[in-house]
Amino acid sequence: MIQNYQKDRKKGLGNRIFLSHVTAGMLVGVLLIGALAACGPQSPAATPTPIPTPTPEPPKPETALENALQHFEEAQSFTVSASTGVKQSNSDGWTSTSTQYVDQINQTSLREYETSFDWDIKHVTLCMSATCYSADATGLLKPVQSAYTIYRPKVESLSKDLSEILDSNYTYVGENTIDGMRVFEYAIRMTKEMVDAYIEAPTQDYFTIKLIEPYPVVTLYVNAEDGYLVKMTEIYNHDWTYEFMDEVTNYQAEYTLEHNYSGWNSTTFAIPEVVDIQNTDWQDYNGTYSSLVSFQFPKVYSLSETYDYPTLKTPAGSSMDFKVYGNIASLSPLEGNERDQETSVAVCNGVVQLWLLPGFTGSPVIESTEWLDMEKLDFCKTVIASDDGQMVEYLFNEPVDYAWANGRMLPATFWISIKPAEGDDVNTIFWDVIQTIQFGASE
Repeated sequence: MIQNYQKDRKKGLGNRIFLSHVTAGMLVGVLLIGALAACGPQSPAATPTPIPTPTPEPPKPETALENALQHFEEAQSFTVSASTGVKQSNSDGWTSTSTQYVDQINQTSLREYETSFDWDIKHVTLCMSATCYSADATGLLKPVQSAYTIYRPKVESLSKDLSEILDSNYTYVGENTIDGMRVFEYAIRMTKEMVDAYIEAPTQDYFTIKLIEPYPVVTLYVNAEDGYLVKMTEIYNHDWTYEFMDEVTNYQAEYTLEHNYSGWNSTTFAIPEVVDIQNTDWQDYNGTYSSLVSFQFPKVYSLSETYDYPTLKTPAGSSMDFKVYGNIASLSPLEGNERDQETSVAVCNGVVQLWLLPGFTGSPVIESTEWLDMEKLDFCKTVIASDDGQMVEYLFNEPVDYAWANGRMLPATFWISIKPAEGDDVNTIFWDVIQTIQFGASE
């Protein structure tokens, strides 16, 4: 019986061992099948239902204008094409056109500007984050005292950003079309109360400008499809009064301004070459007065000849006008009759009081007078304090023999008028340029 029990026990143990092996084998098989299933081709999975991108709501007339102005805060780039037309009661008036490319991401803008005063000249200004460069009469882009500023639509007649006066001052006119484009049209019609609220009363000065009726009208057009500002026009009228040498002149002018906006987030432009503010090179003057006189000036100085005489301007803002000023014979002592320093200073002081002081407004005061007896030229120099601040004035004559050689009985007088920028030394500003002045060939 014991033997049978042991046999049965061994047999049961063997069955359990067998079943364990079978169970383990089945488990391994299941795991292998799962692993193979993971590595092998899978049956198509259920495709998730895509979440639709919400379609932007089309612009609504009630909010489109305010939203369009918000785009100026968000846009990466855009282009502004503008024109100005001015009709004057006392002349033919003038016109101008400009195109400005704006890259708000890199804080860079390029503006090209032309006017009927000089259609043959394209004025170019490049502004970067820290410095602006403006093309002078030489065609080179030179540093000027300004930097990149954010562009925002402006109501020129009030000198205010459009967003400052928008509020509830505008009305929706209705739908319109511009070049086949459907637009919403809005209008801002200024009243006397609005003008008085935004503009200080003009101060009495030697010239006065004030807005007159009909008061400004601003019209705006917003793309009815994408909500961007397309166009802005402004019409306003000014009354001008100015007094000079006891004569009063008065006239009226009507201004018509138009700004067109395009290239939203797609405007690109090339950065032109500029003269770096650290540049130390000099250049020869070659302009309106070239046949009369020659001189050199630092390349970073801007040259302008808008009024048919040379004007130099430093990057800091000091300016120098160089003009022919008739004939002041007393500035040239007769040959063989040279003057001492004291007499020369007295002559200089008398010339300044007679010829220059009457042209100043208010009560100008002569602060100092010098006679600079140089190797080639003599200069009458004076510093005058006036209502416009300190001015440095130089008067000098061309050499007598040079005048005679060119058929002039009396030598021509030249006047250099300098307006120093704050911080510039009145005794030295532009003196390095003045010392290069020559008449005729190198003397």
